[in-house]
Amino acid sequence: MSDTTQFRVMDFDCPTCAGTVERALSNVDGVQHVEVHYATGRVEVEHDDSIADSDTLAQTIENQGYTPQPA
Repeated sequence: MSDTTQFRVMDFDCPTCAGTVERALSNVDGVQHVEVHYATGRVEVEHDDSIADSDTLAQTIENQGYTPQPA
């Protein structure tokens, strides 16, 4: 079943940072689509919740050195 989870990540320093998070999330099993908006710090992830839940997605963002907050 497909689900959409949104985060706010306010500690991006540059567009490359947003790209790093986008690539990392795209590589998580169960993720179907990722949209990261550097200017607003908004991250939207469409995923199969039975494979990749919101905690897994948040941990992936944290592993890249950023602080995700629920949107």
